Amino acid sequence: MAEADRVFVLGAAARLFRQKGFDKTTVKEIAEACGMLPGSLHYRYPSKESILVDLMRLALEQASTALSEAIRGESEPLEQLRQGINAHLELLVGGSDMVYVLLFEWRSLQGQSRKEMIDLRDRYELLWSAMIQSLSSQNLIRADVDRDLLRLIGLGALNWVATWFNEGGRYTVKDIGDFVWVVIKDGVLKR
Repeated sequence: MAEADRVFVLGAAARLFRQKGFDKTTVKEIAEACGMLPGSLHYRYPSKESILVDLMRLALEQASTALSEAIRGESEPLEQLRQGINAHLELLVGGSDMVYVLLFEWRSLQGQSRKEMIDLRDRYELLWSAMIQSLSSQNLIRADVDRDLLRLIGLGALNWVATWFNEGGRYTVKDIGDFVWVVIKDGVLKR
């Protein structure tokens, strides 16, 4: 399957998974949304879970690319972290069905599929760990701050924005990013 076709199929599946949930979406519905026969879809994806796994794989690739591009060329660790936070927030609230499914359909994965996605998620989190380590190695983070908890709680808080953000609401993405940055400056970084 060509990459454009893959993205098209996974985009259609993501829309349905977001609207109806993974459990209530059928392979037939995904095939119909793509203008395919179910057998043609089964040729590429032997199960609905395999569609979900590939969808999550693509969403994690997109997240990693967005983060890498946001910090590319920036040598200042504080600015890398700030840019990374903003890029992650933009990705979360950008309306991507794939990102939404990635965040909220983990419970649908079993066995090896779940392990594969956790491994891919961990690779994404390594990008964040590297930024935090860079801050730490330059002695910019307070000594009493646990670096692993900072990454885990920080990403958890950022990811939760996807559940309550409203495009026309009280806070813009910039407002949220600026607030997160103030919390980090005042609570995590040395003064």
